Amino acid sequence: MRKDLTPAAQAAGYRVAYVDLWQTTVSPALAIVRGLEEAHEPKSLRERAAAKLREPIKKLKMKGSVGELKGEAELEFADAKTATAELGLRIDELVGKLSSKHPLLLLVDEAQELARTEANEDVAKSLRTALTKHRDCVRVVYTGSSRSRLSHMFSDPQAPLYAPGLGIIDFPLLGRDLVEFAAAKFIAATGGTRVLDIEAGVAVLDRMQHRPEPFLTAVMHLLATPELTLEQAAENVVKAAAGQDDYEGTWRSLTELQREVLKLSLAPDFKPFARATAHAIAAKLGLKQLPLSTLQSVMRALDDSNLLSKSPRGPYEFDDHLFKRWVETRADDTPVKKR
Repeated sequence: MRKDLTPAAQAAGYRVAYVDLWQTTVSPALAIVRGLEEAHEPKSLRERAAAKLREPIKKLKMKGSVGELKGEAELEFADAKTATAELGLRIDELVGKLSSKHPLLLLVDEAQELARTEANEDVAKSLRTALTKHRDCVRVVYTGSSRSRLSHMFSDPQAPLYAPGLGIIDFPLLGRDLVEFAAAKFIAATGGTRVLDIEAGVAVLDRMQHRPEPFLTAVMHLLATPELTLEQAAENVVKAAAGQDDYEGTWRSLTELQREVLKLSLAPDFKPFARATAHAIAAKLGLKQLPLSTLQSVMRALDDSNLLSKSPRGPYEFDDHLFKRWVETRADDTPVKKR
């Protein structure tokens, strides 16, 4: 969104504000305000001097973390009464200012966080109020990593951002064109002394579920370490991600039933609520039977944990495709306690 959509929108005359709702553990409202403020920050020295004279005199402090910084996050408001109310008013104010002279494009990443808790849904209500008020000059793109929560936000009549008929669209998958692009850059970076095998690249990208970031990271590892193959570099990327995200810890925290469902979900024809699935899991775990209600509870728990979500390409899909790769290759070798 930042590298492709943002410059294209700016070229078309839009002011663009980018919001990442995983940026702060304090509140999604704080992330929205910060994203809008960054888009509104004056650029010239004269603008900065004028803005300084208009600074509010009261402050609102909130404890938590923003990005990698932990401690107190300090926001300034003219008349702070409560954090939630003032943040909502600040969102409305900033949306109005940003869209007053140019149309505003608001990009909201990890938008499913607005549906996680009741408090977050209150933030969504404030956002919707601001967007409705300025709807003639504001456009919004929501993206997220949990299809089910994202769908809930717009398809549930009780949800604050309910919009009947609004569909969720998957990003188009990158394929051979990305590999060929990376191969051309690879040759240029090595002065033509090394090449990137196109077919090997296509295979690695496919295993990484066509996600460009881990694939390009593997290419960079290969560039820096000539003795590696692309497959080995890709495996190193998966290992690094597993260590950073503690896939082993996640795996050990699950119940036997949840782990078995995740392993079965690797199959392309996985049907979680089919009788055959229930029989297979029951036989594997030594159970006499496995009620449908139990399977439904397991699927909800995995969805709530952002591990497995509904997908248009199939019944369910891993939210983190590197975790999927880890389950495929390392889950059976990880010692766990029965729960």
